[in-house]
Amino acid sequence: MENKKGQQMTLGTIIAIVLGLVVLVFLIYGFSTGWGNLWDKVTGLGGGDVNIDTMKTSCTLACQQDNRFGVCNQSRTIIINDSDSGRIPGNCSSFADAGYVTDCTPITC
Repeated sequence: MENKKGQQMTLGTIIAIVLGLVVLVFLIYGFSTGWGNLWDKVTGLGGGDVNIDTMKTSCTLACQQDNRFGVCNQSRTIIINDSDSGRIPGNCSSFADAGYVTDCTPITC
């Protein structure tokens, strides 16, 4: 009995314990502060709902594909901040006139 070796803990078990503790802390924080407050903090870390870069990309793609409907007619909304005044409705053509995206010169609306 003197040479009896102890049982080793596997790496998978250690990872499962750490993940379980993280989930437990997340649940405790969520229930104690409220889930809406927690979700606002999580989306705030990623920049929230601001989508100017997404609109620039989608308008550029519509222009490159010679998509007249996508540039002139498709309804889009640019979100600058969370307030209602930070939401700007329009289309790629109106956004280009306002200077939010680059103008699509091959397509005239």
